[in-house]
Amino acid sequence: MANTTMIPADAVRPKYYEVDGALKANANRAWLLAFLTVPVALLALGLAVFVRLQPPTVIRIGANGEASVLGHETKGAAVSGATAGTDELLNEAFAKRFLAEYLNYMPSDVDERWATSLNMMTRNLRSYTLKAMADDNTRGKVDDDQVQSVFHLREIDTVPGEPLTFLAYGVKDVHHVTKGTEITDHFVNEYRIRLVADRRSDGNPDGLWIANYSESPIEGERRDHILATQDSGQPQE
Repeated sequence: MANTTMIPADAVRPKYYEVDGALKANANRAWLLAFLTVPVALLALGLAVFVRLQPPTVIRIGANGEASVLGHETKGAAVSGATAGTDELLNEAFAKRFLAEYLNYMPSDVDERWATSLNMMTRNLRSYTLKAMADDNTRGKVDDDQVQSVFHLREIDTVPGEPLTFLAYGVKDVHHVTKGTEITDHFVNEYRIRLVADRRSDGNPDGLWIANYSESPIEGERRDHILATQDSGQPQE
């Protein structure tokens, strides 16, 4: 007869079997994951605090229209400690150099001279000047009529009450060919130049820009006086 004696369930379990072991193992894994998330949460909190403590980004628009971030030096633009626009002699020399480049030209060098003078202007004035030249076909007339301009600076003075503003007086001799005949016109003009100061950099060591430029003819006794006056010192070409 077969032995039908029932063996208790506890007798077949391992010696170290633990009741509800799977549940405890899952609970341990949950606690481990919870502890691992603590450093991640602290790191995220630290980054959030760091971002909040950073000063706001301030974008500065220069006189030439270029944008720069304050407190960040751009590559190749080492800023000098000197303040631009505070030396009257340098300001006047800058204005004289602009007149010499802009008003002295011939067909062979007009592109180089006008490029130099236009790059001394602020972006707004440069755009306005280029549009006016294109509308009037100024560059084409220089070649067509073989125009040669020679400028003689006679006087230059600051304008009282208007910082970085100069009034210059001079004679512009314009030689050109019309119907096979060479003609020379003498223009006696007043030139008004207003500068703006910017930070000095490798690209703009003067720290100055031509912000406004205009010329108007002079008539009467003042014209005769300018014609009779000797040339003022100006940069060599």
